[in-house]
Amino acid sequence: MDQIDLKELRIISYIALVIVILMFVNSFLGDISFRLTYINAKVTETTSKILDAKNNYPVQQDIPEKEQEFIKVRTQKGKNYAIKTMADYSITGLVVATNTNFFLRDVMRTQFDEVCLMDIGLVWGDIADKKYVKKHLRFKSTKTLGQARQLSVRTPDYEAMPYKWGYVGGHMSHTHLIPASVNVMSALLKIKKYDVVKLDGYLVDIYTDKGNIVARTSLSRTDTNAQSRGYGACEDMYVTQVQIGNKIYR
Repeated sequence: MDQIDLKELRIISYIALVIVILMFVNSFLGDISFRLTYINAKVTETTSKILDAKNNYPVQQDIPEKEQEFIKVRTQKGKNYAIKTMADYSITGLVVATNTNFFLRDVMRTQFDEVCLMDIGLVWGDIADKKYVKKHLRFKSTKTLGQARQLSVRTPDYEAMPYKWGYVGGHMSHTHLIPASVNVMSALLKIKKYDVVKLDGYLVDIYTDKGNIVARTSLSRTDTNAQSRGYGACEDMYVTQVQIGNKIYR
C-alpha cells in the first residue's frame, strides 16, 4: 500500500511539474508574441521643442459628463472593451520605472491586464533629475501575485534626502497605459528608464463590452490609498501620442 501511494505521489508530482513548465513556456511565448506585435515604431514627426520634466506639471482638463465618450478597445486576443473619457490629460516626466513583464502573462491575465498593456512610473518637478533619483530613490513597478499593479519607492538614506516623502509623493505617478494604436504601443516599448517623455491622451474608466466596470481611473495626483477613485491612486490613460526626445509617435 505504501509503495502504491508513493508511486501515485510521484505521478502527481510529475504531472504538476509538467503543468508548471507548460505555464512558464506559454507565458514566455506569449511575451515574445506581444513584443513582436509591437516591434516597429514609426516616427510620425519630429520637433525642436525640448522636453522639460522639471518645469512641466501634468495637465488635466476634466470632461463634462455630457461630453464624455466611449471608445471601443479591441485586445490582442480579439476581446472587446469600452473606455470612457473622463479627462484630457498630458504628462511630461522623467521615467523611473516601466513594466510589461506581468507574471504569467497568458495564464494569470485579468480583464485589466488585457486592456492596460504597460505601466510607467514618472516624476516631475525638482525630483525629475537623473542624478537625484539615482542617489536618493529606488523605484520599482511590479504586478503582485494578488494581481495589483503598483509602483514602490524607497530610499537608502531618508535623512540625506533633500526632498521628503510629502514632496516626492506629490510629484510622481504610476500610470497604466492603453495604446490608441499599434504604433503608439511600439513607441511606448522604446521608452527606457531615465528618458524624459511626454504622453498625451485621456484618463479613462474601463468597461467590458457588456457595460460592467473593470476599473476607474484616478483623477488626482495627490490621492494615495486604495479607497481613492483609482483603487490605489493610479491613472488609467488612453495614450494617443508619445514623445521621446524630439520624436513624436501617433
